[in-house]
Amino acid sequence: MKIKFKQLIENSVILSLPGIISIFISLLSIPIHLNYAGAESYGNYIIFHFILMISINFNFGIGKSTVVSINNHPKKNEEINFSALIYTKNISVIIFTVFILIFFLRETFFYNYTKYFNIVSYLFFGSIITVFFITLEGILQGNRKFEYISFFNLSFFSLSISVPSILLAYNYNLTLENLILISVLIKFLSVLMMFFIIKKNNLVKKSKNKILLNNLRKNSKWITLNSVLIQFYDLFDKYLIKFFLGPVAVATYSIPQQLTGKLSIISKSFSAFLLPNLSKKKMDNQSLDFSLQIFMKIIPVIIFSIIPFYPSILEFWLGNSFNTTINNLTKIFSISVIFSCASHLLVTRFEATKSLNQNLKIEFFLMPFFLYSLYHLTSLNYSLILLSLLILTKEVILFFLRLNILNQRVQKVNSYYLYSILFLVMLYLSFFNIKFYFIFLLLLILNLFRK
Repeated sequence: MKIKFKQLIENSVILSLPGIISIFISLLSIPIHLNYAGAESYGNYIIFHFILMISINFNFGIGKSTVVSINNHPKKNEEINFSALIYTKNISVIIFTVFILIFFLRETFFYNYTKYFNIVSYLFFGSIITVFFITLEGILQGNRKFEYISFFNLSFFSLSISVPSILLAYNYNLTLENLILISVLIKFLSVLMMFFIIKKNNLVKKSKNKILLNNLRKNSKWITLNSVLIQFYDLFDKYLIKFFLGPVAVATYSIPQQLTGKLSIISKSFSAFLLPNLSKKKMDNQSLDFSLQIFMKIIPVIIFSIIPFYPSILEFWLGNSFNTTINNLTKIFSISVIFSCASHLLVTRFEATKSLNQNLKIEFFLMPFFLYSLYHLTSLNYSLILLSLLILTKEVILFFLRLNILNQRVQKVNSYYLYSILFLVMLYLSFFNIKFYFIFLLLLILNLFRK
């Protein structure tokens, strides 16, 4: 069954709204947090959320496998959803048991860390909530309830982080612990509403169906490993920066990364629509090609058109917190996110065809070089600019390697290689030769009108 591009665009626009809205919310929340609580507080706050996101791995691929299972066996839809919830419940019981053990042993083995116990508690409960969120998102995605996914992604990933920061404007005495608690409560309310929606739509039917279990046995380890690697890549640089350079450096590094990273929500929205459709036996590879065209042709033009205005925009936005480093980091991360977004679409192709092991080979091949370089740069106190360039290099290599594997299934592969080189050249010119930069920008714009 051929996917209509109109349908792809409509659903992707709906799913992209959280990303667009979250950008504006971040524009409000980040300066408030910096002004009322300081860069160190913001750095520690962001680190907590990055650690919390590791708990996505504890879902063990249930959410993704649910989407694939539903589309392979649409008549067993409600039964598959029930199985997914049962498996998730079992995982949450294990997490809660570990927390109880830590609670009773905290005075014996964790005496020096008892002052952080409340934050640790929020981390455990946040982990249980996150595990359920990923499963519930998979149920809604498999049933094509994209409008609900859009709203809940906004509340779970954006509002839960931004709203506590905004509340500092009303009560600047809120501690880091208070902010984290509010954040976890917002995530909990999001999951509670998801349960209500799923029940309202009668998407669950009690059963002992083993379809999901069979899919989990085949693909869970690859989904989990892939998720672990993604989370590891996302967290490791912040951890090293905090350890060697301090929380203020984390804030400086994370502000542009957080802002530009919101664009990845748009690619995830396309993936959310593509995954259930690519999971079908008669998949439409043209939809993947169409999505890649958007992220390698249209979005880069928008980004490169804005880059020259970054200093003015960032200075107006951040006020006294603005510095040249943040401006340069924003440039680099803007280009990095182009490659990560396009890569995310390619990974969706691996997920849909249960061939994530191919993607993992790429990740494992690259990991030792990346980790060594990252550790070397941070431990020797190199600039944040060099660290960001390392992240960019990693994203470019990953994109190239994934393209190479899928070159028989993706159209216009050579053009994507050429676009990539052009993007890197333009990034260089944005630093050293703005006249040539605008010439290349004009070429990019003209390229939009090519058939």
